[in-house]
Amino acid sequence: MNTDSTPTPDRCAYTCQVSSVNYKETFRRNVSTIVRPMPQDSLKVFWRFAVYALLGIYCASIFFFALKPLLGWPIPPLLGPVSTMLVWAFAVGHALWTLGWRRTLAFLGIAFGVGLTLEAIGVATGWVYGGYHYSPRLGPMLFRVPVLIPLSWFMVIYLAAAITERLLGGQLKTWGRTLWSCLIGAIVATAWDVVGDPQMARTGLWVWEQPGEFYGVPVHNFAGWLATSFLVLLLYRAATWNWRPQPWGPSSPLFAALPLLAYGALALSFVLGYSAQGDGALAVIAFFTMGAFTLIALASPHSSPDPPDGRG
Repeated sequence: MNTDSTPTPDRCAYTCQVSSVNYKETFRRNVSTIVRPMPQDSLKVFWRFAVYALLGIYCASIFFFALKPLLGWPIPPLLGPVSTMLVWAFAVGHALWTLGWRRTLAFLGIAFGVGLTLEAIGVATGWVYGGYHYSPRLGPMLFRVPVLIPLSWFMVIYLAAAITERLLGGQLKTWGRTLWSCLIGAIVATAWDVVGDPQMARTGLWVWEQPGEFYGVPVHNFAGWLATSFLVLLLYRAATWNWRPQPWGPSSPLFAALPLLAYGALALSFVLGYSAQGDGALAVIAFFTMGAFTLIALASPHSSPDPPDGRG
């Protein structure tokens, strides 16, 4: 028997190879422990918390803005765009949970594409909404339209669609009911602009070339809003007609109602803001348009947590 313990080249090579394999395996286990993916349940809990948090921060920002005449505090220049991105992120997060990624991407893409196209035509020609131009304070632009604007079309119409679903109830199983839903949704979305456009124009975020009949806003603008919102909803319904909803998880009644609460919080901020400015007429309009839609939707017997998903 060979009892020679003197290392040989082959033995050294084998020992080094084994040590290398053991080292790599140990390193792999340590790294996988450190960067282990978040469990699915934990990710869902975090996602829902983030949606609630975004809505809460958004509400704080709009009420801060609404009460500025009473508080006397200066308004940060970026508060408006940041507030818009907060509610946009909330709407995207809520949509991903309730609709699934496929429907959400379709909704986002259609709203952005239609919004940018019609806004660009509107700025260039004045045909869609009347003659106007945007302030550079709204950030980077495409075709003289701030990128923030076509992004905003999604959040406005998503919240309006959620209210419409609650008002009409049930799934949209026929095209007649779908067209009716698109029209109601377009009216709910346009109510947002009826209430908000006078304030936005006052702050100079956009300028009307020829001030119109409604607090300086052309009535033509609201017809354009109706048409844009209706077209986005109709194209979304058509594109996803045969798509089954694939929600990420179940929605509690409270979580399902969050878009209504976001819309209602904005309505209340307008009521308070216009009242603080001494403009009682616009405060009344805000209450009996956006506020009324919210209250009726919340009181609707169709209170099931169905998302604005088009059809069953």
